[in-house]
Amino acid sequence: MKSPSLSLALAALALGLPAGAANAGIVTLGDNSMAGDCFDFAERGDSRMDALTICSRALKLEPLDTENRAATHVNRGVLRMIHQDYVAAERDFDTALALDPEQSDAWLNKGFLRLRHGDGAAALPYLERAMKLGMRRPALVYFARGIAHEQSGNLRAAYDDLRRAREMEPGWSMPEQALSRYQLVAR
Repeated sequence: MKSPSLSLALAALALGLPAGAANAGIVTLGDNSMAGDCFDFAERGDSRMDALTICSRALKLEPLDTENRAATHVNRGVLRMIHQDYVAAERDFDTALALDPEQSDAWLNKGFLRLRHGDGAAALPYLERAMKLGMRRPALVYFARGIAHEQSGNLRAAYDDLRRAREMEPGWSMPEQALSRYQLVAR
């Protein structure tokens, strides 16, 4: 069974970072659902407008339980971020959270919206909430929090979080790339 829950890679993709993080998942529909297609579109970062249409049709026409309805709103929100429709993306994330306040992917993506606009200080509470709720790939949240700290001017915390992300997933290149901007000076 495929889950229409958000791929964590999408948050990175929507921030303008390369995809390749991990998938979060919930138990749900079979492979032949519009919600499942919506998940696939979001996971691939599909920028076609019909991807958004499929997500909207899934929300309107499919009998989704609360968890899957929330996940589908998150997936549509990710696609809206890709289209730079940040207001509508925020609405989808808020709707997902109204349905399921424990939806960590919605909190994560609300944080990524703030990072996208260079407002690391505003992103931090959302990222902290996502972290507290638990993520399948916590390295992504540490990475995002590192970027938020960097944007906020807290370079020590940024460096520590980026290092933690690298240690958690040594094969993931993004933390290493971000850390390459830092130079350690012995005192």
